[in-house]
Amino acid sequence: MKFRPPNEQEEKRKKAAAEILEADRVRLLMEQPFTGAVLIRMNLVPVVDHRCSTAATDGQNIFVDPDFYLKFSPAERRFLLAHEVWHTVYLHFLRRGGRDRDLFNIAADMEINSMLRQERFKVPDSALLPPESWKGLNAEEIYEKLRKKRQKPENKVLDVHLEPEKPAEEEEPGTDGEAVVDPDYRVDFGRAPEDLAREKVMAAAAQYARHRGTLPSNLRKVVEGFRAGKLNWKELLGQFVTSCFGGSRRWLPPNRRYVSGGLYLQSRRDARIQAVLAVDTSGSTTGDLPQFAAELVGLLNTFGQYELTVICCDAKVHSVETYTQDRPFDSQKVVFKGGGGTKFTPVFEHIRENLPKTQLLIYFTDGFGDRPEKPPYPVLWVITPDGENRIPWGYEVKLEE
Repeated sequence: MKFRPPNEQEEKRKKAAAEILEADRVRLLMEQPFTGAVLIRMNLVPVVDHRCSTAATDGQNIFVDPDFYLKFSPAERRFLLAHEVWHTVYLHFLRRGGRDRDLFNIAADMEINSMLRQERFKVPDSALLPPESWKGLNAEEIYEKLRKKRQKPENKVLDVHLEPEKPAEEEEPGTDGEAVVDPDYRVDFGRAPEDLAREKVMAAAAQYARHRGTLPSNLRKVVEGFRAGKLNWKELLGQFVTSCFGGSRRWLPPNRRYVSGGLYLQSRRDARIQAVLAVDTSGSTTGDLPQFAAELVGLLNTFGQYELTVICCDAKVHSVETYTQDRPFDSQKVVFKGGGGTKFTPVFEHIRENLPKTQLLIYFTDGFGDRPEKPPYPVLWVITPDGENRIPWGYEVKLEE
């Protein structure tokens, strides 16, 4: 068997599908705000690969075969994207346990498709649906009913169901003795797929609540299930930044200029987000900084254009550098000056005198310092594991040990 990467024609099909995927994503965000808000936190990846001739998700990426995707109507394509989103929301890739793989995959599709039909999605004729009397059952309950019937439905699952450390059965390559292997088909669940899914769901719920108010009961139940777990600092950081700049996210709103023609393209925003990261260099804080900074820069990137001013300060300001999406901040390459006592006031004075357009300050510190006056912009105190926040205002995130 010979393997080859996608050829020129196949790459063109991928590029064409990518443009339609982005337009479908924006349209779905308008029609189904919660599902769309989860979707904007996932990568859409067209692939031509013998292992994925339909669609698949690892919770971070949604892979689609261009020919498979484009054979559906626009409404059915949005259903397909929602279908992949809810595999992530429902954590189907972690729920099978020792059950028969094929039968559980059928049950998982039935759980999703039944719910999406109730949400008025256009369900393709080829999609699996449970009997009406099974409506509202979860995948495990549907699985038991299917097992007792001992007869599988005629329709097959809509997509490839991936699992961490248990990749899906590879589809049979073509009969011509060669198979396409797409380098873009990189399945990666991450080390904690449940936590990654929780971050997406909680951030989507916060975004929905800001723009739409109270979540519907069916969505609230899902969110409360995730909320039962402890929020980590990444989730709290994401919720804080999103709450400050949610309206500036590059997916919101779609470009109204094209809506009347049925084309939904994301809007370009000329305004830059003006954020400041202050780093307390007086103690051992810089050891925890690289992971935090990478998470922060990743968040800012999702909003499009930004300016991140990094201020290094102990008892006085030692350095000020500005970074953008074209010149990203890399904490590994920064030389942190200082090491004396801690004073927070110099940072706030510098911002007042030199950065009047600041929209957000994130202060990375162990918390032991003076008590500045509360500024007009939101402040997030990021406290190191051995630190303590003694400031009575602002928001707080405590890093884990």
